[in-house]
Amino acid sequence: MRDEQRLGLFRGARGAPTDVARKHLCDIQERRKVEFERVSATRREMMKFRSQIEKAAPGTSDPQTAKALEGLLGIHKKLGAEKLAAPKLLGGIGGTRPGSISATIVPPFDYNIQIPTVLAGNQPTISGSTDKNTGQMSVSCLTATEPGFNGGSMYTTVGIYFHPVAPGTLTVRATPKYSFQWWTNSIPPSNAVRSTGSGNLNIYGVDVASQTTGATGTIVSTATQQFFGWDEQQLDQINFDFGFDLETSVTTQIAVDHTLVYLLFVDIDTGVEGDGWPGSLAGAEMSATVPSISYDFEPRLVLQP
Repeated sequence: MRDEQRLGLFRGARGAPTDVARKHLCDIQERRKVEFERVSATRREMMKFRSQIEKAAPGTSDPQTAKALEGLLGIHKKLGAEKLAAPKLLGGIGGTRPGSISATIVPPFDYNIQIPTVLAGNQPTISGSTDKNTGQMSVSCLTATEPGFNGGSMYTTVGIYFHPVAPGTLTVRATPKYSFQWWTNSIPPSNAVRSTGSGNLNIYGVDVASQTTGATGTIVSTATQQFFGWDEQQLDQINFDFGFDLETSVTTQIAVDHTLVYLLFVDIDTGVEGDGWPGSLAGAEMSATVPSISYDFEPRLVLQP
């Protein structure tokens, strides 16, 4: 039996079609877009109130200033009332056991997916590329230079499928090599600007059994570990940072079930928002190469009475 045939058996008899992976990653990116837009709207509202306060003459009693102060207090109370659910802990992780499987998958990978997003306003410059045959990815976002709020993001992945033959623990590793560059340029009096980027190793457990009824399945479980990221939110500042040919080892782990198909993938994404020019400008660029994706699967032993 050839090595690729053995790996095919280890990774399970089923694979999720590319359109299933695309559908779920599009859903995930849509949720990220909603979160990004919510944060952006809140920040812009706060900056509007702040601008009204700064325009008032010192020592004067101005109804607009009082209204702006009430608005900032209302935002503070609203955010403080939102409760974050405590994360669940993953337990029962043991050492190497009989029947465990280890493998290292090199390009070509099973799939690559690319998702651009325009948030609002004038068209920002968004570009990206991804190649499952080489494991190379690139994303870039630039705010528009015309006046007016605008923003956008680019997201891309390379990954493989894994279908466990039994319940157990799955540990995934990768050592991506990456470069990045970002900048923000904001001029007074109140032109907010933002540049974001990140690289992550992910495991998504997908229920694909419902495909027999025409559905595309649902994401049941996830595990993510970031290997690099930035989120620069500036006001009345100019900032810039970059790094080239960096390398980081990253590992993530999850309890798996043989009823699910798992997407194991590395993603990179960038995002920008600004007020256009004159006002604020932002850029975010990142590229990465994934030489391999490795995993260790340890089945859960079932004790017979």
